[in-house]
This record gives sequence, structure tokens and C-alpha cells, in this order.
Amino acid sequence: MDRLLHFTDDDPAVRAEATPSVEQAALGLRRDGRWAVAFVRPTHTHGISLMLRGDDTLLRELVRSSPFASWSDRARAKGANAVTLPRTAEDLGLLATTPSRWEFMSTTDVVPVVAPRGLVDLPVADRDEVQALLDEHNPGTDGQPFARPGQRWVGVRDKGGDLLAVGCCEPEFSGAPVLAGITVVPTARGLGLGRAVTADLTRVAVAEHGWCTLGMYSHNDRARGIYRSLGYVVHAEWSSGRLT
Repeated sequence: MDRLLHFTDDDPAVRAEATPSVEQAALGLRRDGRWAVAFVRPTHTHGISLMLRGDDTLLRELVRSSPFASWSDRARAKGANAVTLPRTAEDLGLLATTPSRWEFMSTTDVVPVVAPRGLVDLPVADRDEVQALLDEHNPGTDGQPFARPGQRWVGVRDKGGDLLAVGCCEPEFSGAPVLAGITVVPTARGLGLGRAVTADLTRVAVAEHGWCTLGMYSHNDRARGIYRSLGYVVHAEWSSGRLT
């Protein structure tokens, strides 16, 4: 893992997504200060994928090389069935379907946000209530309430005790803290609850890990504005889909 981070100049996207426990070594090219890498990326919700990152020209050279063909065959044999690559590399022929486009963001900043009344840490006993809210108002989320160790869920409740907003921070396989499941019920949108939930999760993650990360679907302009206002910056624009 340290060698990969050194090879990629400690690239934030590689640091967040590359996993030390993966047995298969990464594949890379480096020339004139530029680099390109391919590595195996296990995920909590989307199986095992190949991830490609780096200089566009070198990345194309890497993918068209014979070492990449044998490397990807080994990854497929071990269960890799998806690929994530830069949006500029969608034409490499690795995507079998129309891709999902998303952005990787991170921050090391903590922007002060006044916590709304009713912002609380949620216990595992609230799992079904949180899941019901996600099922109704954000069915496409990667958030899986209390499905794994290390998750921290927070929510905002109204005076009657009903949940108005929820969100989670949990460790990736790499150990990087990542946000998921941030959802506000329609009747409470526009009140700053999503921003408050994000800010609270970010504050604790930065205090404990030095940074916080998230993945955001590229069409979600409203969320992008919230994340940027909290110090998040985009490091990568990804396309993900089933591997050919």
C-alpha cells in the first residue's frame, strides 16, 4: 500500500480506494513524472471492481498492454465484475453498460455549522426506522444502516420524535472514512438539515482520521453545493459499470 501511494504521489483517490488487504498487486506505468495505475477495489455495496486512475495517455497505454490483459484476467477469476475509470476513459472498451457517473470528494477542513435542535446520534435499535426512511426517500443510496462495524449514524428528529434527516460515516475497506445515506424527507428540505448532518459527520471524521471522503452522483448539483460549502473538493470524476 505504501509503495502504491508513493508511486501515485499520495493521490487522494488512490489513498481512499486502494485496500491493503487485497492480495493482487496493482499494475502501473510511470514516465516523466506522470503515472497511471490499475488496482482491485472491493466495495461494501457493489462487489469487486477494477479501478483505473492516472494520466490519460499512460492509462490508455497501460490498458492496451499484454500485462494488463493477464492482470485483469486474474482479477476476473477472483470475482471482479465491474470497473471504475476516469470519465475521459469511457471509450477504452472496458464498460459493458452505460456507466454511472460520480465524483470523489474529500476534505480536511471543519466548517462550523450550528447544529439544529434534534440532531442526535442514532443507536442500532433505530435500524428499521432509518431503513424505512431511506427506502421511501432515497432508495438508490449506498447507505446500509448498521450493516457493518464502525458505522456512525446521526439524525434529526422533530418535536414529535419523527426522523427528518439521517446520514452515516463508515470506514471504507481502505480505512478511509466515507459518508453515505445522507437523506432529508421532502417536507423538511431547504432547512439546512442535510448540511448539518454532513457537517457533524465530517467534524468527527476529521477529528479522528484527519480527513473525510464521499462519493456523489454527478447529476446532484444541490448536494455538490452543500459539500463545497463545507470544504469538500473534487479529486476525480468517475464512470462505473459492469466489466466487459
